[in-house]
Amino acid sequence: MRTQLVIFSVFTILFVGMAVSAQRPAADDWQLVSYKLDQMNVALGDKKITMSVDTKEGRVAGNSGCNRFTGAFKFEETGRLKVGPIAGTMMACPEPWMTFERMFLKTLEGADAFSFETGVLTVTDTDTGNFLRFKPAEKPMIMTWYVNKKVVDCMGAVKSKCLQVKETKDGQWQDFFGPIQGFNFRKDYYSVIEVERVRLPDPAAGASAYEHRLIRIIKQTKKEKEL
Repeated sequence: MRTQLVIFSVFTILFVGMAVSAQRPAADDWQLVSYKLDQMNVALGDKKITMSVDTKEGRVAGNSGCNRFTGAFKFEETGRLKVGPIAGTMMACPEPWMTFERMFLKTLEGADAFSFETGVLTVTDTDTGNFLRFKPAEKPMIMTWYVNKKVVDCMGAVKSKCLQVKETKDGQWQDFFGPIQGFNFRKDYYSVIEVERVRLPDPAAGASAYEHRLIRIIKQTKKEKEL
């Protein structure tokens, strides 16, 4: 009976079954929000501990606090879900994160119980009582922007120069306050770029709630009609 409940939970909760799809978007990316790992009591703060589940390939992957990890998952002949073996990068990090990472991965590999309540996924190793609690991760917004060949005077808190961007080729140029991380403006060149917009967890008062990062430059030209 316990095996049947585990299988039911996994299919309908963790791996985007029909029942879960009715409760939340069909997402397979998760971020750790709380945990119980023996005597560990380190605050997560802005640390992003993540787990992604690829049901098509039967793989899990993510960031365990210090390194990236990846591994397989499958059902054994007994019906028990098996996660791992898990492999990862081998970057050294300061304590307590190295210990946290080791315990995090050990709990994930030993997980044999799952629950999903009010949008929160809890993965539990019933042998130790340790658990990992996740919420659906907010995915960054990916946008294509057109960037003007010149900067203009713009008025914010202080007078400054800013870029002009638009989201469609035939749209109107709009002043853009703030940097695009990784993008080096080229005077006299129009640019088509792919940008990632990420919500900041704790923006300063009066500042933008988002951060923008360059993914790639699609095209640069001196003639607007060639965009």
